[in-house]
Amino acid sequence: MSLRHVVIVGRPNVGKSSLLNFLTGRLISIVDPTAGVTRDRISSLVTHAGRTFELTDTGGYGIANSQELAPEVQTQLGLAIEGAELLLFVLDLKDGPTALDRSVAAYLRPFNKPVLLVANKADGPRLAANAAEFFSFGFGEPISISCRQNRGRDKLLDAVVAALPPPTEDETSPPTPELKLAFVGKRNAGKSTLVNTLAGENRVIVSDIPGTTRDSVDVRVEVAGRYILIIDTAGVRKRSKMTSNDLEFYSFHRAQRSIRRADVVFLLLDATQESGDVDQKIAAYIAEEFKPVIIVVNKWDLVAERASLEQYSTYIGSILRRLDYAPIVGISAKEGLNIEQTVHLAFTIHAQAGHRLTTGQLNQAVEDILQLRGPSSPTTRPVKVYYATQIGVYPPTIVLFVNNPDLITEEYRRFFVRQLRARTVLTETPIRLYVRSHHRGKEPRPTQSPRTQVERRRPSTRN
Repeated sequence: MSLRHVVIVGRPNVGKSSLLNFLTGRLISIVDPTAGVTRDRISSLVTHAGRTFELTDTGGYGIANSQELAPEVQTQLGLAIEGAELLLFVLDLKDGPTALDRSVAAYLRPFNKPVLLVANKADGPRLAANAAEFFSFGFGEPISISCRQNRGRDKLLDAVVAALPPPTEDETSPPTPELKLAFVGKRNAGKSTLVNTLAGENRVIVSDIPGTTRDSVDVRVEVAGRYILIIDTAGVRKRSKMTSNDLEFYSFHRAQRSIRRADVVFLLLDATQESGDVDQKIAAYIAEEFKPVIIVVNKWDLVAERASLEQYSTYIGSILRRLDYAPIVGISAKEGLNIEQTVHLAFTIHAQAGHRLTTGQLNQAVEDILQLRGPSSPTTRPVKVYYATQIGVYPPTIVLFVNNPDLITEEYRRFFVRQLRARTVLTETPIRLYVRSHHRGKEPRPTQSPRTQVERRRPSTRN
């Protein structure tokens, strides 16, 4: 048996997302006074008193959504409740019982699930005393907490563990994911559709309305016997259309955090739309973080008859220049075309990112690169390359030792990295290159032979 599921429910703006963050001890779900911020199911694992369970935040019950997403939000809520062993019904002590709270209570009863009443915003003794007003709901004694003031966490967790069914011998934690995949891209590129296809269920809301996903949603799936964690992110739009108070401003920064968390990034593009500034912006951030990435061209089935993938790759390569190492694949998230193969490719480039070249492999590659084209000095001072060494993985990190790092231009660094990829197994992974000064007073150590020491008094004319 997998983990027990605990689901947070309640009307909008009672502190459900705050409760998820409070109990997990991490900023997982976006907290904002705007009603209806949470739309999908946001989940995380919680361990307390020797029990581990999955805690899920849901959208507010009864939200009047101007974008007509309320039915989808309620569907996600119902799916979460159906799979739960325990419900945390969150209430607002400052407001007291409301008509919508009573509607939530009526909605929950037919599910016949165990319920704990959680009276949030107990920011003082007088407010905590108001919890008795919720006895009339018929779910037992409310547990008073304050997410804002960090009160009542252990008491609530003790109650959760006590209310869960007893542990069984086959109750196990989910396997540790072999790979963390972040799905990023501009709005309506098909990220959520791809998540649902891989999950085999309606795990996140899919809609033609741009900006449907706001939080980053973690979904654990199994693909061909291998477990992965998918991080679905909010779609990104132009910065000029965001403000510091805009929910999408927070969503964009969550997308950046998701890229940092990921082992491999899927940058989703819509094959039926032109690529532009937003894609370049995301690509630049991926490159700055040195993340392995696959450029995933969704809806490829709609354009395959008009253009080849090779032609499209040339087009994308001219726009997303900083991701020149990234493989490009065409898929259809809706039809399931080429999806499993793309996941296998993600495992491949993740393995590349963790590969450590032998000394001989690196030395031979450096020698070949220097023979093809050594660094040229912008001054009369000669440039000497002594040796290179790999000091890390994820990403592969190379240090090139020279007599004066200032003489190695950015253009030559890019050339060196491209050539290093071409001569090693690191063909589709970012490579971090440091150029450092050789320790003075120490004999230069050649990479393999004296020919690898390069001295140039004039700019090289070799290509």
